Amino acid sequence: MSDNLNQIREKPFYKLLLGRTVLPLVTILGIGILYVVLMSMIDHPVLPFHIIIIVAALGKTIVITVTTLKRLSKLIKICHSLERLLWVFGLIIIISIFSFATDYACLYQFSHTTFEGVPDYSNSYIYNLYHFFYFSVITFSTVGYGDIIPTSDVARFVVMLEIFLSFFLIVFALANIKKIHINE
Repeated sequence: MSDNLNQIREKPFYKLLLGRTVLPLVTILGIGILYVVLMSMIDHPVLPFHIIIIVAALGKTIVITVTTLKRLSKLIKICHSLERLLWVFGLIIIISIFSFATDYACLYQFSHTTFEGVPDYSNSYIYNLYHFFYFSVITFSTVGYGDIIPTSDVARFVVMLEIFLSFFLIVFALANIKKIHINE
């Protein structure tokens, strides 16, 4: 165990951070590409697109949770500065927020009745992604302004997944804050 930890300490921190977060990054990127392909090539009403989004969102939540528990907890043990710790948690939070923003944007593109409060003057996926990135930040932080509201059961389920993940990450961060060995 200590040999493994010593090998980890020898590598540059940011290279380790990237290596530990490759799985969720590739998963989210792959599912994002799948969304774009499905949205542009397939007739939405025929395909159970909402079920695909639920399965993908659940899969991404599991990948992010497992990555956080297994891979990042090892990295936190060797973290020797507050700046590095903030990079670890900042990266996993940005990954999570962007992941759910893509889910919301796809749900909205599938059916405009899944959310209320999104401006009607653009049907562009990128424009809607901007609005849902905002919504995802507000949901992740549990502020909940109420300007964008999930109205379908599928959208509510995906929002609940994001809230679960945000609580999990905050509890994980607080539980591991004592494990940092800050060099002075």
